[in-house]
Amino acid sequence: MSSFILAADRLVGGIVMAVACIALGLAAVIGLYQVGTRFILEAPSDWSEVLTRFLIIWSVFLGLSATIRGGALLSVDLLYRTVARTRYLRILQAMISLATLSFLIVMVWQGIDIVQRIRFQTLAGLEISISWAYAAIPVGAAFAILAVAAHYLDPRRGEIETQQ
Repeated sequence: MSSFILAADRLVGGIVMAVACIALGLAAVIGLYQVGTRFILEAPSDWSEVLTRFLIIWSVFLGLSATIRGGALLSVDLLYRTVARTRYLRILQAMISLATLSFLIVMVWQGIDIVQRIRFQTLAGLEISISWAYAAIPVGAAFAILAVAAHYLDPRRGEIETQQ
């Protein structure tokens, strides 16, 4: 089961991170377009700011899974250093993973709820449902749940050892 979770995390995590990078790159290009039309041409577009914000939201929530997979879980470094070479390390890792999973499950649950509640509102300038922007919350949290499981099975926590 753990090999399946790790393989799924590698495949899904790579795709999700690529999509997050593309969304952030598009946000930068559209943001540059917005600045150019507003300050150079003095004719601001009505869709570029909304789309930039939309893409940044998606890139952040999709990037959450890569951040978690890299070891940025809810933890206290001092506590981690204290139990790093003891038998309690695995218990601490399990507690951190459970706390993170609990938070992410609430994000999925509440994210789905808010997407359903606002599905009839539209984004100004794009004329699409605002629920497409809010859908980043449950989607990103769902991918992050997979990353938490993969991180628990195969921890990547190099930043503590390299700190001075």
